[in-house]
Amino acid sequence: MSPSRLRLALTLCLLPMLLCSFGAAFAAQQPWTVDDLLNQESLGTAALSTDGKLAAYTVSRWEADKEDKGKKRRAHQLYLVDLESGAAASDDVTATKLTHGGERIGSIAFSPDGMSLAFTSDRDVPGPTKTKGSQLWLLPLSGGEARPLTRFSRGVQSFDWVDDDSLLVARAESASGLERRRKGLGDTTRSVDDPLDSPPVRLWRVPLDGRPERLTLNDDWIQQLDVDPAGKRAVIYASNSLSYVFDSKVPPTAWIVDLETGERTAIDLAGSRSAGGFRWSPDGGSVWFSQNHSTHPIYRSATIARPVRWDAASGRAEVLDTGWSRGLGGSPMPVSGGALAVFDDGVFARPVLIPETGGHRPLDGEAAGEDLRYGHRILAASDDGRSVLWVMSASDRPTQLYAARLDTARTGVEAMQQLTKLNESFESKPMPRVEVLHFQGAEGDQVEGLLHYPVGWQDGDAPAPLVLAPHGGPASHDRHAWDFRWSYPNLLLQQRGAFVLEVNYHGSDGYGIAWAESIETRYYELEIPDLEAGVDHVIERGLADPERLAVAGWSNGGILAAKLITVTDRYRAAIIGAADVEWVSDWANVDFGGSFDNYYFGGPPWERLDHYLEKSPFFQLPEVTTPALVHTGTEDRAVPPHQSWSIFRVMQQVEKTDVKLLLYPGEGHGLRKLGHQRRKVEEDMAWMDRYLFATQDEGSAAFERVVPEDSLLAAKLARGEAATSNGVFGRLADGVLVPELVPLKVGDTFLDVGRFEVTRAQWAAFDSDYAIAPGTDDHPITGLSLEEAKGYVEWLAARLGRELRLPTTAEADKMAGSGGNTLDRWLGHKANPDDATSIRRTLSQRGISLLESVGSGSPRRDHDAAAAVFDLDGNAAEWATDDDGGRAVGPSADRSSNEALFEGGEGHEANEPQTDYVGLRVVAEPAV
Repeated sequence: MSPSRLRLALTLCLLPMLLCSFGAAFAAQQPWTVDDLLNQESLGTAALSTDGKLAAYTVSRWEADKEDKGKKRRAHQLYLVDLESGAAASDDVTATKLTHGGERIGSIAFSPDGMSLAFTSDRDVPGPTKTKGSQLWLLPLSGGEARPLTRFSRGVQSFDWVDDDSLLVARAESASGLERRRKGLGDTTRSVDDPLDSPPVRLWRVPLDGRPERLTLNDDWIQQLDVDPAGKRAVIYASNSLSYVFDSKVPPTAWIVDLETGERTAIDLAGSRSAGGFRWSPDGGSVWFSQNHSTHPIYRSATIARPVRWDAASGRAEVLDTGWSRGLGGSPMPVSGGALAVFDDGVFARPVLIPETGGHRPLDGEAAGEDLRYGHRILAASDDGRSVLWVMSASDRPTQLYAARLDTARTGVEAMQQLTKLNESFESKPMPRVEVLHFQGAEGDQVEGLLHYPVGWQDGDAPAPLVLAPHGGPASHDRHAWDFRWSYPNLLLQQRGAFVLEVNYHGSDGYGIAWAESIETRYYELEIPDLEAGVDHVIERGLADPERLAVAGWSNGGILAAKLITVTDRYRAAIIGAADVEWVSDWANVDFGGSFDNYYFGGPPWERLDHYLEKSPFFQLPEVTTPALVHTGTEDRAVPPHQSWSIFRVMQQVEKTDVKLLLYPGEGHGLRKLGHQRRKVEEDMAWMDRYLFATQDEGSAAFERVVPEDSLLAAKLARGEAATSNGVFGRLADGVLVPELVPLKVGDTFLDVGRFEVTRAQWAAFDSDYAIAPGTDDHPITGLSLEEAKGYVEWLAARLGRELRLPTTAEADKMAGSGGNTLDRWLGHKANPDDATSIRRTLSQRGISLLESVGSGSPRRDHDAAAAVFDLDGNAAEWATDDDGGRAVGPSADRSSNEALFEGGEGHEANEPQTDYVGLRVVAEPAV
């Protein structure tokens, strides 16, 4: 039967079925990838004009470095929204992009009159003066480019507006003569905690037109500042000791500074040894801040935040009784009559208004719905409290910035408007279910946690693997908030079919001071039972498979992971990031070692040596049988890298299980370089694939380490993953050979794409009259018209009961690669138009074809995609559709990759694919 008659017969027979099958469109969901994690946009900071009519915010993303295009850096862009324009009441908010460079932007602030924006940035300052760090810049909102207001040799640390014509800046003093001489000699020696090597941080007044002037000659180190509404005074918070972070002996002091004279007066902190978030009230009558509260007389390792109000008239400060014992989730934001704040409430949040006299009034209203439980941060508020910028997210809802309009008289939310549309591609990704758990932990206490379900989980499914992911801290906690990051790439694990369990164990904040302080001198004793109880709870519910458990964490999460594998062998894999196992040496080698270890272990090592040794898992590591992947930055001052070396060397030398140590040169406690973040995540996934999911054996892991992805050897093995039937590529559908489709990222979306070009053997299943030349079953079918290609796709769609199509020209252009089977490959160089024409003519006359079997070249394999896709970089050009019908797209064996020919222009005709080199590839929207 001819192809046309066969198509007609099948269409008539299958039409009723097709109408039923495709009456509802497939909901296309694209898989999560490592690139999604690494390249996601992040919200930075935000500001409101004093009257609440304008909002500004920053968004960061990875962009090419201006100096080195081969590298990327985290760059910020600044946006402006007019909240009074009417756009904020619609679904589509128009944000004006104010910057276009690849620089970092720190703090931002509107001038009092709302006519300008000041911000700190490390962008290059024009002119001969050499600057270092972030400088202060001014951007007029009436139009024009930003200009630098400072050209300091050391960067600006903080700033605020004094009035419309000047700003107040804190920055470290300029280099002394001794420092300059040492630098000239190449001396980079650092004297630890030495004031001579750590110049004081002082105040400067910076006019919009004129030279900055030093305002103070203080000998301490200013950390925070805020100017009162009248521009006459500033509140500052200054450190008095360079060793305070380590030993907590001499706490910082808050001062009121007279901006005319520079004189300063210490203020009452209501007994606070540690505080933050100092802000003046709109009337200038008080200063609000948060106190890091602990019952310990010295150390502040485990705290909750409480609101404090200092009254300017009386000079007294008062810790306000809010009637809420779990603490603040940030510093209070002063508004008329009180302050807006967010209460910690375990995994959720409670936005409130705190009156000046104490107590609290919950923020609610129909416009808010249940969403306010996910409003974890207030970034800015207008003086009258009517306008608020809110950061909101959930575990299954990526972070966005919202503008809220409040009725402060009744603390109602009148309107809530989303200002940002970050990571829009995530809307087509699967958002797995998340559940808030409560179970009995250590000492019979109720413990709260979050259980993240596998992608596609259905009630009644068989028990699945579980990854326990303890948070850092320990005085931190997991929130029902978006948290997809290199240190905890949970969605990639869920996509592989695992549950991820987060537990807010004893010692976490967010549950009150008693819970945070419960592990003082009892480190490990309550957290480990809590974590184990959480795992047992999920197993008992029939969700997790007890034979497929793993643990993964960073910082304190890594510390707990390392401890767990010394007390139980039930975990099949462990990922240990930046973890301690030996506490004696930790005490002196961490920037905050004295305060942390003295608090959690009850004193320094020489006083409690036996206790330190008892608490150190180092001595139990020889018995560990759980395979462990260990990560550390070589410059980590929070958890020293020698601790990771200790884990590695013990397990390596004892040889009871596998262990691997990854060092990240130049990195501190967090990985900042994109390449390092990628390596960490990919190594994590490979480790779990091998030891938890059992999808990769030792040989495969070794192969991936030594064989380049783009090598012919890698391509040969990748072809072995392809479906075959009777020795030819493709799969059988009701006894008929059809192409295999696999997911491929095309631009910002995913499509199901033919792994290969349609082969001659597959075409013969459609056209019974087609004769295959011996030995060419797996060669691409070519010599087709666009209509013939469409006819095959229609037939295949009917056969498979699925919507299929040719790619659009835009999609095909994005898929097209280079370096494969092209004329240049055969010649060894790029052909000019005359050579290309001559060679093609001669080959045609002699009946020589340059086509090869599909899959002869290197594949394209997207990160975390299910399989490799071949021949996008050559062999046969492929039909694609557009508004004019269609055209053949992509490299082919008879054409040069010379860009001048390939993109058109003079000589373009000499590089058009010949009919004998035009085939097709099938695509489809991802099936549910």
